[in-house]
Amino acid sequence: MTRYLVTGATGLIGSNIARLLLADGDDVRALVRPGSDFEPLTAIGVEPFEGDITDKDDVVRAAEGCDAVINSAAVLGGAAQQIDEQRATNISGAHHVFDAGQAHGTRVVTLSTTTFFQHDTSLTEDSPVAAQWNDDPYTVTKGAAYQDAMRRVADEGADIVVVIPGGTFGPGVSVKRALGATSYNRALRGALNGKIPEYVSYPVPWVFAEDVAAASIAAARHGKAGNKYLAFGVEDAQSTAAWLNVACEVAGVPHRVEDVVIDPDDPEMVARYGDTLVALSQRRFPVPWFDNSRTRAELGYAPRPLREAMEITCDWLRREGQIRD
Repeated sequence: MTRYLVTGATGLIGSNIARLLLADGDDVRALVRPGSDFEPLTAIGVEPFEGDITDKDDVVRAAEGCDAVINSAAVLGGAAQQIDEQRATNISGAHHVFDAGQAHGTRVVTLSTTTFFQHDTSLTEDSPVAAQWNDDPYTVTKGAAYQDAMRRVADEGADIVVVIPGGTFGPGVSVKRALGATSYNRALRGALNGKIPEYVSYPVPWVFAEDVAAASIAAARHGKAGNKYLAFGVEDAQSTAAWLNVACEVAGVPHRVEDVVIDPDDPEMVARYGDTLVALSQRRFPVPWFDNSRTRAELGYAPRPLREAMEITCDWLRREGQIRD
């Protein structure tokens, strides 16, 4: 039996990782902040370890006796971003996880993002870090953590594997956390209830949360140190409005969402959508957006088609009373 430490386990991806590991018969320990909503995790058999990812000693102690660590903890981008908060979790927290892995000689799988990679051709597992990045806090902090991971692999022989999810949605163990303020599930709920008339236009590689979790677990078991894997869906990237309209169609809701182009000189639009989305909206992306054939081959990754994933998600939202009929 293998024991895993999962950080960010109360979140959407992390809770799915914990659930799938338990279903496989593994032991799961979760690093959880005191007072956080971790009761849904303990209810399914997760061992809680109270501590904070911003405290190195907490992370090192939590990882003791574990065979691998999966780091899904992150402060995400959104309309309001605090650089100090993002540094504390996305940079320092990741450093502490890497330190814990090296201290105990265990593999670390860490989740990252796409926004700091060179992307003038289709994104692949070999795409290099871009020479220049956008200066939004999420890109800056996640990029710094990624570079530290790669330095440790190259210079110190650290066993670190990177998984990059796309726009992630779907059921989570904690409904409250799965519908958090920066979650795509929240946007889904808003569109299905007719509350989102438009959304900023830029392409996103959508993916079901359980599929990202499966890719993360496969990376822990079969991935190669220093590699990055692209946990995206079946279809190529599409705008958030187009994605939300798939949900409305699946749910039988007549409401539709329109694409909107951001004017970066309009302070009202910038305040509404935030630095990360404004930066993404100004980029020009290739078609196809990505090619993750290596991830599929090396990890046996087989994500669900978008419509199937959306049917599961809409059914879940209805069961939880989140869609007005």
